Amino acid sequence: MVRIITGKYKGRLLKLAKGNDIRPTSDRVKEALFNVLASRINFENLLVLDLFAGTGALGFEALSRGAEKVIFVDNHRGALRMIKENAQMLGCSEKVFVVNDDALNFIEYTNEKFDLIFADPPYMYPHIDKLVHKIWEKKLLSEIGFFSLEHDSGIVFTSETTPFEIETRRAFGKTAFTIFKYKE
Repeated sequence: MVRIITGKYKGRLLKLAKGNDIRPTSDRVKEALFNVLASRINFENLLVLDLFAGTGALGFEALSRGAEKVIFVDNHRGALRMIKENAQMLGCSEKVFVVNDDALNFIEYTNEKFDLIFADPPYMYPHIDKLVHKIWEKKLLSEIGFFSLEHDSGIVFTSETTPFEIETRRAFGKTAFTIFKYKE
């Protein structure tokens, strides 16, 4: 089970899809990520994109804190079914939109601008650099927005390897997250 840390749905547990290919963000990492984000943005009325949504834990945490709408993108039908069930259970179905697609494909055709983008691809995802650059090229992040990427801690982004400004990076054993924003 995955729990929501704070906000409107604090303490609520999310159902998980069966299968080994879904790896939820640990509570420790999720709590650190949202502590960093909460010190930089107000979640009220944000438009959020949750790529490689899996359990939907990151998107639901943003909804719990006041986000207006979350688009969950995943190519695992079971995960999307659980996201819909969890949205019904929490009473926020009208704020949840699920897209059954590959993240890179979705990035190619969407024209929305997001205030917060989460991406938690599988470990050893071979297109991590392409993912970062496609989000930049398509200008998917709003000017005030942040893009959080969870990745293997062995991957280190620098100002030379990414078009975004690196807001912060935190590592927890084999897992790390990097938060990007537009350069000022």
